[in-house]
Amino acid sequence: MTTTLRIWFGALRNTLMSARTIVLAALYTLLLVSFYWFISTREATVGQVFVTYALLILVPAEFFVFQAATLDFARLRKFSPKPIIISAFKLFLVTIPVVLIGALVWWLMNKLQARFPAPPVVFAQQPKPQPIHWATMLITTLRFVLFGIVFPLATIHLWIEASVCDVRASFAGGAKKIVGTIGGALARAFSSEAVFIYGLGLILFVLGPYLFLFVPIHPKGTKTDFAVFILRLLLAFIFIFVGWVVTVIALVRASTTTEPVEVKAPANVAESPA
Repeated sequence: MTTTLRIWFGALRNTLMSARTIVLAALYTLLLVSFYWFISTREATVGQVFVTYALLILVPAEFFVFQAATLDFARLRKFSPKPIIISAFKLFLVTIPVVLIGALVWWLMNKLQARFPAPPVVFAQQPKPQPIHWATMLITTLRFVLFGIVFPLATIHLWIEASVCDVRASFAGGAKKIVGTIGGALARAFSSEAVFIYGLGLILFVLGPYLFLFVPIHPKGTKTDFAVFILRLLLAFIFIFVGWVVTVIALVRASTTTEPVEVKAPANVAESPA
């Protein structure tokens, strides 16, 4: 646990102190602006319909570019557009099966929840505490574990593996090598170290924004209320950015293994005669 905390706080320090974080912040801001533009654009004119469809492609592209740049930052690489774009395309391909499996699991859980509906709430003159509907509670808990922890952790580690793998070499190795690579990534994803790092990250990019946005504050005056709202929104976005970047960096560094380096003799050394 001490090593894990050292990795996590080291990632936090690098994120807050590095000048390269400005590039990630710019990509993150561009993603937020594009997403806001997408949800706020009304399909009334031909131009607005075109913008909507263009943003439908641009927003996912910006998302994966941001993730690829974060992975490069974690590995202390230089920000180079071509490798980042190639890596972003790999992340996109890896995410497709995870999304399909997630959609299937969500559909199955909806079917399961429909088989065990919660009883209707009856309001009397003196309301009594309602009994716990264990089926609903278990399904809700399972839904949170799967879509809040399992699928995100698996996706991040598949990103980590895909961003450095050689696609041509992986396919040349056959299905056995591909399955082994995926299995290794998933094994690292659900290790105690990775789960602990992800739990610390949840405090920043989920719990922090929740507290900023939903803890009731009642300032006096319309202008003050609006200023407080903008401040809370800004702090929530900052915590999401910092928490996510720190989590990804810490997971990358925790899953990185040192590979043996082959030492070659200098070319100018002649072989001694037998």
